[in-house]
Amino acid sequence: MIRRASRWLLFLFALTSPAAITAHPHAWIDLRVSLAFDAAQALPTMRQEWAFDPSYSHLLLEEIDHREPGLSLHEALQLIGARLLANLRGHDYFTEFLVGSERLRVPDAAAAELVWEGQRLILRFELPLADVRPGAEPVFSYRVYDPSYWIEVLHDPNDVIHLKGGEHCEHRLQAPRRDPTLVAYAASLDRDQRAPVENLGSRFAETVVVRCSR
Repeated sequence: MIRRASRWLLFLFALTSPAAITAHPHAWIDLRVSLAFDAAQALPTMRQEWAFDPSYSHLLLEEIDHREPGLSLHEALQLIGARLLANLRGHDYFTEFLVGSERLRVPDAAAAELVWEGQRLILRFELPLADVRPGAEPVFSYRVYDPSYWIEVLHDPNDVIHLKGGEHCEHRLQAPRRDPTLVAYAASLDRDQRAPVENLGSRFAETVVVRCSR
């Protein structure tokens, strides 16, 4: 328990420090996604919602109180949310967009907020997309993962991926093929250990493919 608690605290400092995110301990995030189509079936916006594990959520609130004494909860969440987004920006918000095999640029997030709901911290933000029109080919897909170290980010099984306005579109979630040896290796790494496996987090990432018939 002591070892796990220390890992959570190290992860907290990695996410909220002014320095860029490097390697950090494991965390668990339930991901909720909405893809909003326009009348022409273009995809101008992705909205993400990250629901942090309850244990991490409480530790983060304790750290907020320690580092920012005297602030109201609302003020503290605004400040920490801004720091989170600033650090995540340098890592494309852990998001990868592909059209076929071509990787798209990830824009700056908009409409970001960090809130406290149901004993969990919820980070919400939007990623504006330009000129993305999912068709049958080439395939549009996305993944959300920490590239430097394994933070388990999985779509919330109780909250499906929402396609808003995409009447002629469908999505398919592809689970990763997990190598048990690599899973054990990733779980063994401490914050200061850099994985020699390039883009380690991608090995544990879910892939969502979006296709539209017209």
